[in-house]
Amino acid sequence: GRSSDAKDDDAFSVCVLGCGPAGLTTALAIQKLVVPTKDTRVSLFDKNPKAMDGNLGGGFNINGGAAVLEKLGVYDEVFSENANKLRGVLSRRCDKDRTRLFDVDVEEEVRSDFLLNAKELLVNKKSGEVMAGTVMRADLNKGLREVLNEETCEVELGCEIVSVNAESGEIELRRKDGTAETRRFDLIVGADGIDSLARKCVVESNRSSSLEEPIYSGIKILFGVTGVDDKPEDLIRDVSEQTTAHQWFGDGAYSLVFTGGGENKKRHNLAFCSNEPLGSANSNPSWRANSSVTKEYAHNKMMKANMPADVLRICLRCERFFEIGVFFHEPLDTWSSPSGKVVLVGDAAHAMPPFLGQGANQAMQDAYVLAKCLSSFGPDIKDPNTRNEALQLYSNTRRPPTEAIMNASRFVGALETGKGPVSLFRDAAFFVAGTFGITGKIFLSGAMPRL
Repeated sequence: GRSSDAKDDDAFSVCVLGCGPAGLTTALAIQKLVVPTKDTRVSLFDKNPKAMDGNLGGGFNINGGAAVLEKLGVYDEVFSENANKLRGVLSRRCDKDRTRLFDVDVEEEVRSDFLLNAKELLVNKKSGEVMAGTVMRADLNKGLREVLNEETCEVELGCEIVSVNAESGEIELRRKDGTAETRRFDLIVGADGIDSLARKCVVESNRSSSLEEPIYSGIKILFGVTGVDDKPEDLIRDVSEQTTAHQWFGDGAYSLVFTGGGENKKRHNLAFCSNEPLGSANSNPSWRANSSVTKEYAHNKMMKANMPADVLRICLRCERFFEIGVFFHEPLDTWSSPSGKVVLVGDAAHAMPPFLGQGANQAMQDAYVLAKCLSSFGPDIKDPNTRNEALQLYSNTRRPPTEAIMNASRFVGALETGKGPVSLFRDAAFFVAGTFGITGKIFLSGAMPRL
């Protein structure tokens, strides 16, 4: 393969591995914050040729991530246009009375908060709206791609990274046509998810730690996504329910139904979590739909868990399914290589269980804090020692909050999918916590941006 360096020796060249929300927000934050921008070049690579495809993955809840988009000046075009407002979370039991456990009014929680500074951090300065909504992964990716400055950013899909060298800052990449190339960068950002090549590189270069194999949590998630719900005469989910996430708790299982997407692009998402042996499901890092998971299979699993008619109806309207085994990844001691050439963001740094809905939010906050730390050293950032200092500052800022959320998410996942006495304890605890307003505070503490 041929070898080439970044186009301009004076430029600060950054390579971002992965074109998901973490990678795209990193590229955007570096463009906006790392000065001088005209001398900063960003290259984004993703091995999935359909990383920007309209049907990739499902949806997720965005709050702290929306605060990042506001700070980067792209809130309207990236968030407002692509988000469905999340105004509430309603949780009930799967018993015959459909007993209510708790009800969180998201707007009220944010606007009445006086402990966590939520009114300052989660209310949009311009519109005055609460920054909490649900977006489809594909819409968010597309929105972020469109606001990147193409003059200083290249995006290449369908391009596999074969190796990452922490000492030289070189990557070797292989394209679909078989051609290979070696490129050298000042900084390589690993936003390449849970099977991260950059993560392996960081662990190997910090010889004090070793990469531990992820541990299966005992929890499987079956995720379904409907088509666009835009026929008024045949609504999949009633309009009055679309701004509320509905949770249903059963014995050893629970489900979550929510709506994602902007105007005329609403899709409904169904996550069914159950306590069971791993079997065939892997961690599905690329969020590609499992063709082997049929509607009948999903429907039968949910019926056995006594899920209500609302959930079963949504299940039958889903057009694609993902089955994912949830794995626990041990936190790393450091998120960068000693050379100051490789750094991690998002799942590559802290793959967290999805039970608090914070994966994308934390990844976007990583991106912002990383760019802010790099920018605080100005033009000196090309010096490896200075850059190392910036990367340590970033890692020290972001590791404590992400580890706390990771541990809380593990606990919540075990509680929510508990069987027998655990499920009875869970229901009683949630009912009491809801009665005293504690569930709202838990939601808020996870949603708060830590920048």
